[in-house]
Amino acid sequence: MRTELNLNADWLFHLGELPQKPREIAKKAYAFGGLTASLPEEKQGRLKVSPGGSNFLKLIAQGNEEIGLRNLCDTDLCSELDDSWERVSLPHDWKVKLPYENDPRNLMSGSKPDGVAYYRKRFAVSRNYEGKKLILHFDGVMRMVDVWLNGAYLGHNNSGYVEFEFDISGLTYFDDEGQNTLLVKCDTSRGSEGWWYEGAGIYKNVFLKILPQVRINEDDLYVYTKELTEKAAVLGLEFSLTNDTAEAREVCVDCSIAGQNENISLKLPAYGTASYKTEVEVGDPKVWTPETPNLYTASLETENDKVEKSFGIRTFKYDKTGFYLNGQAYELHGVCEHQDFAGVGVALNQDILDFKVKTMKAMGINAWRSAHHFASKELLAACDRMGILVINENRLPEATPWRLSDLEKMVKKSRMNASIAFWSLGNEELVGNTKFGSRSIAQLAKVVRKLDKEHLIISAELLSPDGFVDDEYLKNFDILGINYPEAGVMGSGAELIKQSHPDLPMMSTENASYFSTRGVYKDNGDLCQCNNFGSMYSMVLPGKRKPGDPGVGGTARPEEVLAYLDSHKYMGGVFLWTAFDYFGEPSPFGWPGIGSQFGIVDVCGFPKDYYYYYKAHWVKEQAFVHLMPHWNGEGLEIDEDGKTKVMTFTNQASVELFLNGKSLGRKAVQDCCAEWKVEYQAGKLEAKAYDSAGNETAVDIKQTAGETARLATSFLYKGKDYDLVAIQALDANGVEVPLENKEISIAVEDGQVIGLGNGNPADTSDFSLDTIKLFNGKALAIVKKEKEKYKLNVK
Repeated sequence: MRTELNLNADWLFHLGELPQKPREIAKKAYAFGGLTASLPEEKQGRLKVSPGGSNFLKLIAQGNEEIGLRNLCDTDLCSELDDSWERVSLPHDWKVKLPYENDPRNLMSGSKPDGVAYYRKRFAVSRNYEGKKLILHFDGVMRMVDVWLNGAYLGHNNSGYVEFEFDISGLTYFDDEGQNTLLVKCDTSRGSEGWWYEGAGIYKNVFLKILPQVRINEDDLYVYTKELTEKAAVLGLEFSLTNDTAEAREVCVDCSIAGQNENISLKLPAYGTASYKTEVEVGDPKVWTPETPNLYTASLETENDKVEKSFGIRTFKYDKTGFYLNGQAYELHGVCEHQDFAGVGVALNQDILDFKVKTMKAMGINAWRSAHHFASKELLAACDRMGILVINENRLPEATPWRLSDLEKMVKKSRMNASIAFWSLGNEELVGNTKFGSRSIAQLAKVVRKLDKEHLIISAELLSPDGFVDDEYLKNFDILGINYPEAGVMGSGAELIKQSHPDLPMMSTENASYFSTRGVYKDNGDLCQCNNFGSMYSMVLPGKRKPGDPGVGGTARPEEVLAYLDSHKYMGGVFLWTAFDYFGEPSPFGWPGIGSQFGIVDVCGFPKDYYYYYKAHWVKEQAFVHLMPHWNGEGLEIDEDGKTKVMTFTNQASVELFLNGKSLGRKAVQDCCAEWKVEYQAGKLEAKAYDSAGNETAVDIKQTAGETARLATSFLYKGKDYDLVAIQALDANGVEVPLENKEISIAVEDGQVIGLGNGNPADTSDFSLDTIKLFNGKALAIVKKEKEKYKLNVK
């Protein structure tokens, strides 16, 4: 049977170019030497040389075999490991540790420099695996990558957003032959794929796949929904087997699809592949939806191999009226999201991704756009399980051979994920809606339609205010995706398109981009902080502006976004930019801004106030009320009359506000909101929510806090292998201190801190795993658990 050996542990890492660069073209096989092969101190010969080869090397070098290697092959005999190499485990983002730099060239990408780094690993392979197919697999390396194994150059990969692998069946040492030496070069200096923080290094898993010579091709196993009624579903089934032996084989395949079992016999030619297609009918199907994420299993098993995948039974349709899931109209409440996180950069694990999806799901979202790159397998797994529809997105719509090959690879790897509903072929491309761009897009659309039988193809266009579109370009898509149709700076472009193309399916693919800094209620340009009530800084104009100026507060306020959706249902829903804050794109500020402020939660996952605005619209099952701002006067905007703004977000009918026990009136809720102007007094601010019958259903309280007396810890998320621990400053009465920014120290027993964060979009402090500054009273520790019960000490 197939198996996988995880190679994430015990790597050596070197930042910077090596004194002697490893070569890529060899004069003799496996003779590069240096760090691409074993070193003298590793007590293993550089190269397995036959007696005849040894004699030849000595003949040409006066009896010195090593000099013979150098003279004949230009073998590197000098490179060695020194103290510049450090031990790391994967996933690993080496940019996280670099100091921030005030360099305008890197401002958009997070103010960290690009460069080159190397990873080196030694690993053993059992003789039991000799004769098997051995595949060295990388889930993702940022960015341009070169790989060597045992003194040979394996190859190159361009994109940081694709999986790639090498067949090393003929290059591997087994047991007594010695260990295998793997060298990986990561280079981010040759150009960026994105304009946000992309990280650097081997930021996803690496493993060795051991496959039988007669095997099931995992990426070719494909189950998809062809027809769906309440009583039955007709599924398409496709798979293939490969025979890498010199003899023809007849192989029996035990096939189980959603509990339906069948034995299938396939004849495989020598060194050949055979494919199989059929239909399977499933009675009384349990459909997959975000509300009911029912997953089925598809299993293929032969005498020597087994492959299992999960899938969902569901159908997708989109017309001029909007989106339909399983034949029913369905409104998309989506977010856009990059793939970084506090403390670890882009080196996310399954637990962190589960937390991100769970946090957004609790706000009421049902859709996720992987912006602007292929979704990771960990993200798709979380969305499958928890119930989130996904826009999977191609990084760039260039019809170059390698981009087309990357798209083909990633479509095949993800097409069975229950969560995927859409393929976006690109984002806001300059050549969109041009004849030239149409030729490129046509090639990518052909790849998707050839391989994928279910999902809808969209664009994500930033259109002109006059609503120009090219009809030939539009024919490549099932849906015209439009970014920011609600925004004032976009004018009436989307509505003009609707008028000129009334039958064209149109969809909001990006919305909002609203500035806010968690816990902040007055603008501060020096600190790069934006008022949660609405910033006076602009997307498009410098400095502090006046209300109504273009781009003030961001591209559009949350209220404008949902109002536009309410009056333009045919746009299908919304995809809010973004779920979490992310590093890079520090608009509306420059340095020392190092992170975005578009997130509905901060980069740690601590919710901002408008999280509860969206939740009030989208979550009705549990009554709640959220009260803003905090109630410490020095952090508030108080006018000349001594008054300050107070708002509540709730899914209830009315809210009553109390200050120090005195009612300031009950107000009917409009657009899930009620607000007051309140004369500031220190003390207790309390909001009580009532249902339509007048019953009190929820309460929220903000109290004026004193000086910090202690730090409290709580689990933001308990994962399988990693916990996310929130750290909160409290005063002597246990009240949260909303303005505390002191440095704290952190230590853990029976665990390891792998990342710290605080959500401050202008924190340029040096990287540390034992100290961090609180930001507005909070910080986050990511702990790798060595024992289920560990002790985290903070002070």
